[in-house]
Amino acid sequence: MERLNAGIMVLAPALAAALAGGVHGDEITVTVSNFAFTPANVTAAPGDTIRWVRVAGNHTATSGAPCVPNGTFDLPVNSVFTSATWVVPASAAGTTVRYYCAPHCTTMQGSIVVTQPPPSPDLNGDGAVNGDDLGLLLAAWGATGGPADLNLDGAVNGDDLGILLGAWTV
Repeated sequence: MERLNAGIMVLAPALAAALAGGVHGDEITVTVSNFAFTPANVTAAPGDTIRWVRVAGNHTATSGAPCVPNGTFDLPVNSVFTSATWVVPASAAGTTVRYYCAPHCTTMQGSIVVTQPPPSPDLNGDGAVNGDDLGLLLAAWGATGGPADLNLDGAVNGDDLGILLGAWTV
């Protein structure tokens, strides 16, 4: 077992660095024209950026129920400010953020469904992702769901192993 742990300690940081290099929030573009947001309803994760892009008209992207701002964002999308962005905060996870265009609030509306983040690869909750967590993941290998299903695809497999190794701590 010591040899396995030593091998993991050598390989895990390199693999983690390689996997972490391309991990960034996605950008979701919503066009604004003809009194409509397109697409009007999107799904995003914490860390994603919503970008509203003006095609025509003078509009806003204002958070809240139609015609009732809630103060989360109020962004102009017009001939001066042709695009506006909002980065989805972690505090929005598991919620639906409604928004509308202030001048056209009765008809021009949209929503952002914010997903929950995936489970932590720190399977034993000790504050580190290491051989103990790897052992728990391997013990659950092939299981349907559960805490070791880190990508929430319904199976504990190589994809989950990649996530765990990508989060490896020294």
